[in-house]
Amino acid sequence: MTQLTLTINDPKDASLIRKLLAKFDSVTISKPSRKRKTGLDEALEDVAAGRVTRYDSVEDFFQEMGV
Repeated sequence: MTQLTLTINDPKDASLIRKLLAKFDSVTISKPSRKRKTGLDEALEDVAAGRVTRYDSVEDFFQEMGV
Protein backbone atom coordinates (compact mmCIF):
# COMPACT_ATOMS: atom_id res chain seq x y z
CA MET A 1 0.00 0.00 0.00
CA THR A 2 1.31 3.44 -0.93
CA GLN A 3 0.23 6.45 1.07
CA LEU A 4 0.39 9.98 -0.32
CA THR A 5 -0.14 13.26 1.48
CA LEU A 6 -1.27 16.28 -0.51
CA THR A 7 -1.21 19.86 0.69
CA ILE A 8 -3.57 22.04 -1.32
CA ASN A 9 -4.02 25.73 -0.59
CA ASP A 10 -7.08 26.50 -2.71
CA PRO A 11 -10.30 24.88 -1.38
CA LYS A 12 -11.78 24.77 -4.90
CA ASP A 13 -8.84 22.70 -6.12
CA ALA A 14 -9.07 20.43 -3.10
CA SER A 15 -12.74 19.74 -3.81
CA LEU A 16 -12.02 18.97 -7.45
CA ILE A 17 -9.15 16.61 -6.63
CA ARG A 18 -11.23 14.89 -3.93
CA LYS A 19 -14.04 14.24 -6.45
CA LEU A 20 -11.57 12.95 -9.03
CA LEU A 21 -9.88 10.56 -6.60
CA ALA A 22 -13.23 9.29 -5.33
CA LYS A 23 -13.84 7.81 -8.79
CA PHE A 24 -11.10 5.23 -8.22
CA ASP A 25 -12.04 2.11 -6.27
CA SER A 26 -8.51 1.62 -4.97
CA VAL A 27 -8.26 5.11 -3.44
CA THR A 28 -9.51 5.95 0.03
CA ILE A 29 -9.69 9.49 1.34
CA SER A 30 -9.32 10.08 5.05
CA LYS A 31 -9.43 13.28 7.01
CA PRO A 32 -6.27 14.25 8.84
CA SER A 33 -6.37 13.42 12.50
CA ARG A 34 -5.81 16.31 14.84
CA LYS A 35 -3.86 15.66 17.96
CA ARG A 36 -5.89 16.73 20.95
CA LYS A 37 -4.04 18.72 23.55
CA THR A 38 -3.89 17.29 27.02
CA GLY A 39 -4.13 19.43 30.12
CA LEU A 40 -0.39 19.07 30.58
CA ASP A 41 0.27 20.32 27.03
CA GLU A 42 -1.92 23.37 27.66
CA ALA A 43 -0.21 24.04 31.00
CA LEU A 44 3.24 23.87 29.43
CA GLU A 45 2.12 26.31 26.72
CA ASP A 46 0.86 28.67 29.44
CA VAL A 47 4.23 28.54 31.19
CA ALA A 48 6.10 29.14 27.92
CA ALA A 49 3.83 32.11 27.08
CA GLY A 50 4.24 33.62 30.55
CA ARG A 51 0.59 33.19 31.57
CA VAL A 52 1.54 32.03 35.07
CA THR A 53 1.30 34.00 38.29
CA ARG A 54 3.37 33.05 41.33
CA TYR A 55 2.65 33.99 44.92
CA ASP A 56 5.03 33.82 47.85
CA SER A 57 2.36 32.38 50.14
CA VAL A 58 -1.28 31.41 50.34
CA GLU A 59 -1.93 34.59 52.31
CA ASP A 60 -0.55 36.68 49.42
CA PHE A 61 -2.83 34.81 47.03
CA PHE A 62 -5.93 35.45 49.12
CA GLN A 63 -4.94 39.08 49.59
CA GLU A 64 -4.61 39.51 45.83
CA MET A 65 -8.04 37.89 45.35
CA GLY A 66 -9.62 40.27 47.84
CA VAL A 67 -10.69 37.64 50.34
